Amino acid sequence: MTEKRTVVEQFGPAAADYATFSYHAAGPDLAPMLAAAELRGGERVLDLGCGPGHVALLFAPHVSEVVALDPTEAMLVEARRLAGERRIDNVRFELGRAEAVPGPEAAFDRVVSRQSAHHWGDIRRAVGEIGRVLAPGGRFVLIDTFAPEEPSLDGFLNRVELLRDSSHVRDYTVSEWRSMLADVGLEMEEAGTWNIPIEFDSWVRRSRTPETEIAELRRCFGDASPAQRETFEITADRGFRIPVGLIVARGSALRRWSRARRTQARLGTALESHTVTDRSTRATTATNTSI
Repeated sequence: MTEKRTVVEQFGPAAADYATFSYHAAGPDLAPMLAAAELRGGERVLDLGCGPGHVALLFAPHVSEVVALDPTEAMLVEARRLAGERRIDNVRFELGRAEAVPGPEAAFDRVVSRQSAHHWGDIRRAVGEIGRVLAPGGRFVLIDTFAPEEPSLDGFLNRVELLRDSSHVRDYTVSEWRSMLADVGLEMEEAGTWNIPIEFDSWVRRSRTPETEIAELRRCFGDASPAQRETFEITADRGFRIPVGLIVARGSALRRWSRARRTQARLGTALESHTVTDRSTRATTATNTSI
């Protein structure tokens, strides 16, 4: 594999494109994400890994304030441009990472993130920060790619993701998310999935994947097992479907912040394995969007 890129190196040059990509700008998960937040109008919202601002700008008309963090300045430039074009003035786009959220405990009524968590370098620290800044009784709403629970399917998905984009860290399973959230006092309430269709050539072109990795990706898809082909609906031209999921978690109104601190002290603990069978909603989009 070629040298691993940082998130800034990977996404800085593509920031303008991500402002207009069909899935990111108008994916089928945006409306359910907004609905899952159960907004009343006076909330302060934190958007982690905001990219070009699609989620922050979606939430802004429905809340008091949005603070949107991203580690890539070029993404923030695009986000501010879109906010100006739409005349939205209650969003602050700031340079920052999920692992080090500025501000005090319980500062936000909602924490949201879409298609960012699989790039977080220290997932345990980031989840600890979510637990720290989320107000008691608040909601965490996450959209990300979920790996299947079965190890060979998990391994296949994460291998092709990393070959395509070397800044990728991991697509976590739903059970891993349930465990990590529980460790900071957040109870996962529901999860739903959309199988998003991927067109191979535009997928690798958008991420500027090197030719050596593209060749290896072709081999991976060509050598996929029957179970992998069925699960990801791999086609003859290497198109496939990727499982994008929605998770909602709520903090107890009486939750103590010491629990989040204890979790951060245990950073590096291996993720526990759980089996999840209660995904409440499933939907498949027929639109040819891609991530």
